[in-house]
Order: sequence, then C-alpha cells, then structure tokens
Amino acid sequence: MHIEHLIYSAALAIIIGMLYSRATGRDPSWIIIISAFAPDIDTLACSMRSWFGVTLAVNGHVVHHGAFHSIGALCVYAILVGIILVPVGIRFWEGLLFAGIGFGAHLLEDALVYEISYALLWPFSNRIYGIGVCDYALDFYGIADTQVLIVGLILLAGAVMLRSRLDREWLSWNALRPQKFLR
Repeated sequence: MHIEHLIYSAALAIIIGMLYSRATGRDPSWIIIISAFAPDIDTLACSMRSWFGVTLAVNGHVVHHGAFHSIGALCVYAILVGIILVPVGIRFWEGLLFAGIGFGAHLLEDALVYEISYALLWPFSNRIYGIGVCDYALDFYGIADTQVLIVGLILLAGAVMLRSRLDREWLSWNALRPQKFLR
C-alpha cells in the first residue's frame, strides 16, 4: 500500500500545510509525507531475518510487519523526529506534530482498508482493530488497489485545487525558498 500512502499523505500535507502556513508563515508539511512511511520500517526487520538470519526483537517479541503500527510507536517516533529535526531548524513541537500526523495517517489508512488490521491502541490494548471499507487487492499492476488509488487521486486533486485557489503563491518559485520550510 506504499503508493496509496504517498498519495493520501500528500493530500493531507497539502491541506494541513496550507492551514499551518496561514497561521505561522512556515510550512514543514513535507514531514507528513515522509512520516507516512515510518510504520513500515518493521518490514526491514523481516527482510533482515530472511536475508541474513538476524532476528530483531523488541521487549521480548520478534519484530514482524505490523509491530510498529500502534499508538506507542507513533509517540516514540514523533518524539524522536522532533528531536532530530531541531538542528535542521525545525522547532521541536512542529516536528513532533507533523511526524505524528504522518504516522497517524498511515495507521488510519491501514485501519480503513484492512478488515483485520493491527493492534493500533497498543500499549493500552492488544486487540486488533480494522474497519475494512473495501476488499484490498493488488489489482493495479500488482502494486496498488484500484479503488483505493482512485479515491486517493481524487482527494489529492481536490487538495491541490483547493490550495491553489486559496493560496495563490503556493506553486510559485518564490514559495519554494528554503526559509519558508525551516523558519
């Protein structure tokens, strides 16, 4: 679901970036898009097990896909990103907020698509949650689900049109100066 996460997080980042930019004059919404892929870092642990025979464990449990799809992992990730981005010029609470939004978007997207999802509320509950709005299948060249992709593209187009309409200089070269992203 990587392509879908990119599209949905980009739509979310465009809207949140517009609102945040109007309020503060800064737009670090790119953190949302990058953070939308963070929960899937656990697939790297699965790959290490198959490639090198190395098994990673957290708190005595073997790391598998879905191990980091929880509120606990979201909090740890957001705090780490907030700390890491301070030397780059992004305020701690901004990094924390935008990283949390991106990570949370990933969790919400997975919960909406998959009927049986992950233990999203861990450490508060080990119960597995999922809504399963559609039957997810990799039917678009084996890389994405057509229904989820179409809805995401519609949302992305709507977000681009809305921001272009309300924020005239959003797509101008002047708007892409580094100071706007880092102030």
